[in-house]
Amino acid sequence: MAANWGPGVTNNAQKWQKKTLSPRAAFNANPQQNQQNWMTGVNNAAAQGTYATKIAAVDLNAMGNAIATYGTTNYAASGTQKAAKYAAKAPALAAALSAVAQTVNAMPTGKGANNEARMLAQTRGMAAYKGKI
Repeated sequence: MAANWGPGVTNNAQKWQKKTLSPRAAFNANPQQNQQNWMTGVNNAAAQGTYATKIAAVDLNAMGNAIATYGTTNYAASGTQKAAKYAAKAPALAAALSAVAQTVNAMPTGKGANNEARMLAQTRGMAAYKGKI
């Protein structure tokens, strides 16, 4: 069974692609219900101790072998693969950073309350962009 798994995945790549690109229902078709289902699943897993049980069962030798065998290469490749996504978001991120910096830089400086206000303005200013960039 284990020997057939890798070839099975390889042989089914086209089927995976077709079903992923043409699903019966899009994964984001009903986000509110999906979120509720996810929360129910997480709560059930927590109640059953699934997280702790699975974490305790991790084989660190197998993990190390996976990292040495293919993990490092895959990690390095992800930088190249995700470069276009980063490039697409970089202008909006730079604009957000500039806008927040302009606000913070216009605030009074100095020890105590002034610096705390600047810190909070920076944190809250960037938080306002979370999920929008």
